[in-house]
Amino acid sequence: MTDLSYRLLYILIGAWRRRYVIILPALVMPVLGLAISSFSAKHYQAHTSMLIQETAKMNPFLEDLAVSSMLKERLDSLQTLLHSRHILSSVAAEMSLFAADATPVEQDRVISQLSGNLSMMMSGKDLIRIDYRSTSPHGMKEILESVSKHFVEQLLAPERSSMTDSVIFLSNHLEQRRQALDESEAALAKFKDLNAENIPELHAGSITRLAKLREKLAELEAEKAGVEKSLGGLNQQLSKTNPVIGRLEEQIIRYRGDLTLLKARYTDNHSKVQAKQRQLRHLENERQLLLSQTPKLMKPDQLWDIASAATSGDDSNNRPLLLTQLENLQQGRSRLEHLREELSVLKTMISDLEHTNEKFGVYEQARLKLERDLRVKRSLYEDLLSRHEMANITGALSIFEQSKRIKVIDRPYTPNAPVNLPAVVFVLAGIIGGLFTGIATAILLELACTCIYRRDHLEQLAGVALLSRIPPLTAGTAGSPQTDPFNIKSLAGEIS
Repeated sequence: MTDLSYRLLYILIGAWRRRYVIILPALVMPVLGLAISSFSAKHYQAHTSMLIQETAKMNPFLEDLAVSSMLKERLDSLQTLLHSRHILSSVAAEMSLFAADATPVEQDRVISQLSGNLSMMMSGKDLIRIDYRSTSPHGMKEILESVSKHFVEQLLAPERSSMTDSVIFLSNHLEQRRQALDESEAALAKFKDLNAENIPELHAGSITRLAKLREKLAELEAEKAGVEKSLGGLNQQLSKTNPVIGRLEEQIIRYRGDLTLLKARYTDNHSKVQAKQRQLRHLENERQLLLSQTPKLMKPDQLWDIASAATSGDDSNNRPLLLTQLENLQQGRSRLEHLREELSVLKTMISDLEHTNEKFGVYEQARLKLERDLRVKRSLYEDLLSRHEMANITGALSIFEQSKRIKVIDRPYTPNAPVNLPAVVFVLAGIIGGLFTGIATAILLELACTCIYRRDHLEQLAGVALLSRIPPLTAGTAGSPQTDPFNIKSLAGEIS
């Protein structure tokens, strides 16, 4: 506790010793702060705030058509946009901040000064505030309005430009896709016209028809084989036929009928009956003789001549058997020729169908390739057409919402009073700063001073004990000692 009292005492003694160093800055610096507050330039500040929102996002039916401005993500780019030469040069030219014949250096100076006086900040997600500082309130409102106008135009320009560019790009590519689609459709239509018999809808019918033709061909070939077989037997039989025997048999039959009639009228001893019997025996003997001989093959033409001669004088109702057989033979031959012609036609048709079916795979591959190309181009065209219509609707929605998207919350204004700090703040700052400066200076002086003021300090330096001390000497007029207002030296002597 005693050590702490000593330390506090030493601090108070040092502060009293440096009292002028501490008090003087605290008295001078408030006056200096008041002078600075009085003679410093006045600064004026104005601001404007605007709400940028996508109204379509509030409508669930139009949300997918809205294009977000993404202000929060574009804050750094918006800061750069606000201080860009493009905007500030337009504002300076519009407000005539530099002369028309100003040099580039003067223009850069004005633009740089204007950029330094502007600042932007975001409050929330969609609210933007633009501040403008100046040494004069004259023209601040107009300049801030011009800056806001150009800033909003440039803010919405990328969205409008993207919509316009998207519509132009989609229109150009849509026309190209449409031409390619027309060419693909024309190529497929031409291919189908040239290969109408090979389309898949007819291929199944062609296969069925080919199977039926083959079945009919087999039936006709079987029928042809049967006709050829029957014609062969009939022809061979007719070629061995002797027409004389046939005539003899006809006469024998006729005589037998006459004999039967005669026997019915007469007895066997009657001359007519016996004459018929002799004629009948003679004909039978002749027939037997002809049958015993080797038959001579005859041609069908000869048989036709014989049959024609035999029937020239007969009744047409009593046709000979030979003629009937010859007619059957002729009919069979006609049927055979008909079958051969029909078989030839069928074989040609079957060959053509087989040839067509063999090429169906090549035609089908080419057709599928053309259809695939057409399907891809049609899909691309429809997708581009849908995107083109959506881009047009989005652009129309953007134009429709243009007047509603930007809502000015605080309009630019002309400030009535400067924004400088009041004089009392400078005075208080001077007092506080003077005290800290004085205390710091006193501490530095005490640390740098080599004077000895304490007994213990002297004993520590000399290394010996103090035996006696000289009391304070008078330093005024004779007979009047220098007084110590706080009696600090006496108190120090008592302590020692």
